[in-house]
Amino acid sequence: MTRLSPSHPSGITVALATLLVSLIAPSARADLLLASRQTLVEPGLPLTLTVVASNGEALPDELKARIIVGARAADLRLRAEGPASGIQRSYSTTFPPDLDGTGRIELTSAASSVLLVQLKPAPLAAGAVAVKAAADRPVAEDSEPQGVVNLGANRIGLGTHEPVYFIAGSRGDTTARFQISFKYRIFDPEGWATELPLGQLLTGLHFGYTQTSIWDWSGDSKPFRDTTYKPSFFYEFGPYRQIGARHIFSAQAGYEHQSNGRDGDESRSIDTLFVKPSWRWDIDHNTHVGASIKMFDYIDRDPTNRDIAKYRGYALLGLEVGNDDGWLLKAESYPGSQGSLQIDLSYRLKRRLLADAGAGGFLHFQYFNGYGEGLIDYNRAGPAQFRVGFSIVR
Repeated sequence: MTRLSPSHPSGITVALATLLVSLIAPSARADLLLASRQTLVEPGLPLTLTVVASNGEALPDELKARIIVGARAADLRLRAEGPASGIQRSYSTTFPPDLDGTGRIELTSAASSVLLVQLKPAPLAAGAVAVKAAADRPVAEDSEPQGVVNLGANRIGLGTHEPVYFIAGSRGDTTARFQISFKYRIFDPEGWATELPLGQLLTGLHFGYTQTSIWDWSGDSKPFRDTTYKPSFFYEFGPYRQIGARHIFSAQAGYEHQSNGRDGDESRSIDTLFVKPSWRWDIDHNTHVGASIKMFDYIDRDPTNRDIAKYRGYALLGLEVGNDDGWLLKAESYPGSQGSLQIDLSYRLKRRLLADAGAGGFLHFQYFNGYGEGLIDYNRAGPAQFRVGFSIVR
């Protein structure tokens, strides 16, 4: 057994790591334990870590790994910095320059523990230089991570879909508007379905649900003026990012039903097939712009709203600008003289005030003008509405 000196910091780290793996190995089945003295990784600099083999097997010159930062993931290569010393060996790795935040590193070539690191954001100029260097470098076995990463591959099964908010305002009558929304990935990326032929393709199938209600606070008994129920079944592509690039592309395609759940003359419903490509460009680590277009065609319409295409047309345009940790401005529009425009402006409330577990807390302002704020009013335009409130997904 290799003797580690207690006076040496790295020896203490590895000794503790060895003790920890002996305690967790029976339950976690971590054949290899990852440990590092570094807690913060500067942009452009490598991370040095120690790998401890609890099973006593020889450690190779290179190990394959991945890092997950939020909803994003990238492949890594851990390269040995020297020969093994007993059951431990030192490795180093570098990261794509566009990753920042708290990351989880785990091996993909063997069962391992998870190592948490904090990646500092690179300045815009440094990121641009790194991207250009990657583009100019010939492809080789020892090159840095390259290729296209599916940022959605490691997302949880139940996730965010459309904004979730509660807002209220007065323009004549005082009304509140609130929306809940989620999507569910039907097949798990690591489940049994992926073992079938073309099984990996099944992981893009999703069920989505959005419900939007308009609540009349001025009316007697404060009734709900209208509620739109919007279930959907769609396939999601991506989002995809070229490692080192600042562009993200994604798309959804599928079926969507909208109904206000009423009957008789107040019944409204449509069934559509849609495709929605989206694009995002990270200008720097604080600012991004994004655009989308949801193109759809009607496959069924309630007799009470046969002419809805006159007001909604066949496309919904989306645009956003801002940053994920501050102000974000989003606009959606059914274009045309009888269409509509909705603008949402939100600001993240600091985590020290509100919990932030995958979503967040935001001060939310909304402006709506045009036809069809609710499905029942698809052919009517009221006064422009301005509301303010709170959102947890924007």
